[in-house]
Amino acid sequence: MSFKPPYWYHDNIKFSDEEIDTLKKELTRMSAVLSEDDSLREQVTTYFVDDTTRPEKRFNNFYSKLVEDIMKNVGLYRMVRYEYIYWSQLYLKNNKHNPHQHSRKIEESSRQYEEVIISWVHFLDVPEQKCFRFVDNDGNILVPEQQLNGDIIVFPSWVWHEVLPNESDKKRIVISGNISVTHYDDF
Repeated sequence: MSFKPPYWYHDNIKFSDEEIDTLKKELTRMSAVLSEDDSLREQVTTYFVDDTTRPEKRFNNFYSKLVEDIMKNVGLYRMVRYEYIYWSQLYLKNNKHNPHQHSRKIEESSRQYEEVIISWVHFLDVPEQKCFRFVDNDGNILVPEQQLNGDIIVFPSWVWHEVLPNESDKKRIVISGNISVTHYDDF
């Protein structure tokens, strides 16, 4: 049997060059506070940045509609209540992201039970090199073909994936997100 982690192509939606350039400049400014040696760090990410100051928040309406479309496409839109988060990532030359997955369960006294079930990546401005790939513990890999500017892929949050070092001088910009279920409807 060959290694075929579940994922699907959602769409190809490109932002304007102006929107990409603005995001790239803001993320590059954020990267200035990190180590000067790009080979010693991973990507610049807004995942840990305060929600109100994230440069990608200008796309809230777009990603709200995108997540709604994803939930409709997987048949869960009317069956669950959900929340989502998304963040931007900038990869300079040699930046990478080690193997990881996004699945987790959250129970806090101030929040309902949440289960991250779906993750997605929107390739905004990427070099020709296909850096994103799915991996497993046996060394199997699957490189999705859909990694052009504007491509959006969706996958179960438990699927392990990584980003290989960016070998290009071109900055690689993606926006990633997670969809969490906060309530399942009973039948």
